[in-house]
This record gives sequence, C-alpha cells and structure tokens, in this order.
Amino acid sequence: MSTYPEYVHQTLNRAREEGRWYCGQPDAAALCFDILALFPDCEEANELVYELFCDEWTVYDNRVAVQQNIDELDDRPWQQRRRLALSYRFMSRWEGKYDIRKMERGGPADIRKILDDGKMELLGAYCLGDEECTDYAWSIFADALNKAKDPRATLFWIGWQYADLGFFSDAAEALGELCSCFNDAEARRLLAEVIWWRDNAHRIPWIPPAGDGSRHDRMMESIDPAALKTKDYVREARNENQKDRIAPYRPSIDKGLASLFSTAISHEEEKSAESIVDWSFLDADDGQPGELPDWAKRQIK
Repeated sequence: MSTYPEYVHQTLNRAREEGRWYCGQPDAAALCFDILALFPDCEEANELVYELFCDEWTVYDNRVAVQQNIDELDDRPWQQRRRLALSYRFMSRWEGKYDIRKMERGGPADIRKILDDGKMELLGAYCLGDEECTDYAWSIFADALNKAKDPRATLFWIGWQYADLGFFSDAAEALGELCSCFNDAEARRLLAEVIWWRDNAHRIPWIPPAGDGSRHDRMMESIDPAALKTKDYVREARNENQKDRIAPYRPSIDKGLASLFSTAISHEEEKSAESIVDWSFLDADDGQPGELPDWAKRQIK
C-alpha cells in the first residue's frame, strides 16, 4: 500500500470508520470502489469490501430482503443470479443509477425500440432461466450499436442493464470495451464495482451455495407432484418465449464454434467459498410443512 497516494490511505480509513456503523457498509464499500476505479490492483480496497459485507447485520438484513423475493431453498441456477442481482441493487451506491435520463428511459432515443427488445431477451434468462436468451440479447444489442448515433451512451446503457440483472461478466466486457475507447470516469467507476461482484459472487456471505435445482424439485414434489421439474420448466418457458420473440433471431455463436468452446472449458462444478453462514439446514430440510428452527434461519458463525 505504500506505493499509493496518501489520499488512498485516508479514504480506506474513512471507509473502515463508516463501516463500523449500522447500515454504513454500502457507503463504505462505495469509497472502496472509488479507489478501485483509479487503482484496480489495490488489494486492500478489494478485501475491505468483503470485510464490510461480512458485517453480521448486513448479512442478516440482506438475507431477509432477498428472501422476500426468492426462498433460500430454491436452488434453481437462475434464482442464484437473481439473488446476486438483488443484492447488487441493495448494496450499490453508484450515483449514476439515479440518472433517469440514462437509466430509466430505455437508452438513446434513436434505438430505444431495439434496446428494449434486447432487454426483453435478457429478462428471459433472468426470470425464466433460459440461458439461450443471452445469445439473442447480444445479437440485438450488437445491432443497436451498429445503428446508434451515440455508441458511447449505448454501450454504457447496455453495460448497466447487464449489471442490473446480475450478468456481471457480460457487464464487465461491455464496460471494458467502453473504457478502452473513451476516457469515461463514470464508466470506469461502474466497471470497478461490476468487476468486484463478478470476481466475488461465489463468496457473498448471505447468498446460499449454488445448486442445480434438485433441492427445489424435491420440495415441490411434496407440495405438487405434477409440478414441472427444473429442466422441464426451462424447456416449457423457452417454447413459450420463442413463439413471440425469439423466432426471428438466431444465436450469434455458430453451433460448431459453441461445441469447440464447450470441449475447451472445464465443466467441473465450481465450489462456493467457505461462508460465515451455516447453510447446512438447507439439505436437512425434508420438504414437509412446518417452520424451520430459529437456528436454521439465523445462525451466523
């Protein structure tokens, strides 16, 4: 840390002080992201964000907030992304998201309809778990970029949409492309935050371990044996989705090329980092009616 300017040390000390207070952790983390926007290799700022997120009340509040939308027993893969997206929205203090002109009105006016079509595809993956929709989304966004009068604003809007829906790797690519072409401090600040979430998503302490939907299927079996299983649900959602929107488009990646990538990428299941929350109760639940004990709901090591 000695190689960084003095104001970096002062900002980190300020972040630690703010992080001591209830609900101060998001603001303290924002100071760390300000540093990472200027000094991406500042490991102390990177780790301080994680320490702040491990605050007991921060973990508790986020668990409660996320569970208002998604039950912790629901281990379908796309629900994990939704948990991350919700958590990102709860914790982000990036001021640019409050700029209604950029964020709430659908992007640049000249290509707003195209961008809206692309966002609808992203929502197909976000809400319905159809990962193929992300291919269609990028095809549409690429078309929008080719037609845009302001590629800079368009790329920024696209990067934000990816981030807001929990597609942090895609957001980092879009914003990284923007920062490589333009000197944009706002985009650099958002990129720093997105990269942190991309690299640390596996160890957010209030997010349960990733699953394959088997726990959800087991739970639903006891409630409604006729309910669609995870794999069937995605296929059914895809069929309905394609009728209205996907049919005119084709994925941007050739099937042969996709197969080549598939053989080159390891398919070993990524293991979650050790968590300060005891998640063992998720597998202990038998899916039968009844309240979980308090220790299962609240236990933090």
